[in-house]
Amino acid sequence: MDAPVESPAAKVLERGFELGPLRIDPRSGGARGPGGVEKLDPKVMAVLVVLAEHAGQVVAREHLLSRIWRDVVVGDEVVSRCIYELRRQLTKAAGGDQLKDAIETLPKRGYRLNVDVTSIAPVGSAVQSGRRRLVIIAATLAIVAAVLVTLWKLASPGEPAPGESATKSVAVLPFVDMSPGKDQAYLADGFSEEILNRLAQSRNLRVIARTSSFALRDPALDVADIAKRLQVNHVLEGSVRKAGDTIRVTAQLISASDSSHVWSDTYERQMGDLFAMQDEIAGAVATALETTLSKVPATPRSTVNVDAYDKFLQGEFLYYRRAPGDMERSITYYEEAVAIDPRFARAWASLSGAYAMLSGAIEPQSHNLRSRQEQAAKRAVELDPNLAIAHVRLANFYRETGQHEKSDEHYRRAAELDPGEPYVVRAAIEEAVDHGDLSRAIALQSQVLARNPLAASTRNNLAIYLLADGQLEKALSQFRQVQEIHPETDPNVAIDIVHVLVLQGRYAEAELTMAQVPEEGGQRDQAAALVYAATGREVEADQALARMTQGSRSHMETIRLAEVYAFRGMADQAFKVLDGKKRALAREHGADSDHVWYLQFESRLSPFLKALHSDPRWAKYIAAAG
Repeated sequence: MDAPVESPAAKVLERGFELGPLRIDPRSGGARGPGGVEKLDPKVMAVLVVLAEHAGQVVAREHLLSRIWRDVVVGDEVVSRCIYELRRQLTKAAGGDQLKDAIETLPKRGYRLNVDVTSIAPVGSAVQSGRRRLVIIAATLAIVAAVLVTLWKLASPGEPAPGESATKSVAVLPFVDMSPGKDQAYLADGFSEEILNRLAQSRNLRVIARTSSFALRDPALDVADIAKRLQVNHVLEGSVRKAGDTIRVTAQLISASDSSHVWSDTYERQMGDLFAMQDEIAGAVATALETTLSKVPATPRSTVNVDAYDKFLQGEFLYYRRAPGDMERSITYYEEAVAIDPRFARAWASLSGAYAMLSGAIEPQSHNLRSRQEQAAKRAVELDPNLAIAHVRLANFYRETGQHEKSDEHYRRAAELDPGEPYVVRAAIEEAVDHGDLSRAIALQSQVLARNPLAASTRNNLAIYLLADGQLEKALSQFRQVQEIHPETDPNVAIDIVHVLVLQGRYAEAELTMAQVPEEGGQRDQAAALVYAATGREVEADQALARMTQGSRSHMETIRLAEVYAFRGMADQAFKVLDGKKRALAREHGADSDHVWYLQFESRLSPFLKALHSDPRWAKYIAAAG
């Protein structure tokens, strides 16, 4: 692993530098370019300064963590989020795609800045006189080729899922903030999401989820590009301009086939008319698409207080962005929203979700946050019994605390209220897997992917279900797309690819792929144990297996060890480690806990553990408590 050395250019860069077409001011956090000014989070800016300091060199994640989070214990995901935000904001400030590939990810090594960096320290500086070029690195042809392959893949995501309409589909893009202060991005996002949610009430219109449609903020992409990536034939875009108490919204519905305007209009109202304006735009779009908005809930927003709704939107903006510190800030805004309007059910539901997210990120988990999660979810259900997401949040709490009967009750109620709610569909998928109905799980997950084609976890889960069902080539295709579209999202995809290749008997390819598999969690050792056992290299296979047996093991490490035993025909050892982990989890968390269920759920999905299914011990291991 390359370990960058401290450079005397560091202090020079802190005074400001040019990055290609951008002027970077670390002290103010600004990145100014042809596309405007982007305000970078202090930690995001710190990452950029370190990368610029070592431009052209590989900067390891460990180096970034030690330099920027010196006295704080954080995970690798913090770095990934900063890199994501850096890429997004630099591209936006550049006003085009010239910096789209400026930051290169090198799996298992770190990141490299491949762009011109020029310091702008004052004349007479000890480090430079005038302007000093630090480094010029051109992107390699291999990177360009990889990007082109990725774009080609994105442009051809496959056929619509079974049951999906191929004739009526729309992606609602995040509206552009045109306010004088450029400080209303949260309002623009919330406005477009509200319209998206209203359009999603139509049963014969496929509406792309916000995770995917909001990911395409790149101004360099035209409507045709976006439509191809998201597999839709219409795109709704617009802008929001707020000045004082007046809000001006322009919206246009565009046909993907010829980029023609199917419908467009401009609205100018007072903030107090915000909700009515959202309804009006959604209704006009539905009419233009010759569909109707059905099943509109009686209290869709659960508040009529514009100030509370404004705080709620700011909370939603941060909750979904998830940059460092965003989750804590989202909680602050949600709490302010319910303080202004204590009967705002949707804000209570979102607050419960944020508490749950923050609690899950803390080790050991915070009992105080869990209690707040429960109270907020119960308050949301009490205030609006017909709000599906409120029941989902309460079901999540019961699920996470092992109260499965109560959890199922609220999931069922949420499904009655809104069958298309993503969390409801996820619960249905998990139920299908629990009952061994993989074909149903695949069908449901395919429908989720059709609505959210750019979500890495959604595509990865579909690949896992395909692998469990023995559809190896289809699973391999999906896993590779996850790697190409989201190289940083889930390094565990590499071990999944090794699994597929081993099951297909493609051992040489599997061994080559081993180099991409992380060492963490015994993944590299498992890959070696499987590949070497399959190719008759018994000594190396035994050594890898021996390393896997050392120390304590997590859920997935236990399953990986059992998979190797099962692959080698060592059923007794496989059951010993699985049963031992199940008993340990039951002692620590309770036999009916979510921890035990998760171990069993992942075991059901393992293609290597299928060899154990005919053994009488399997039914006992997989049985629910009681």
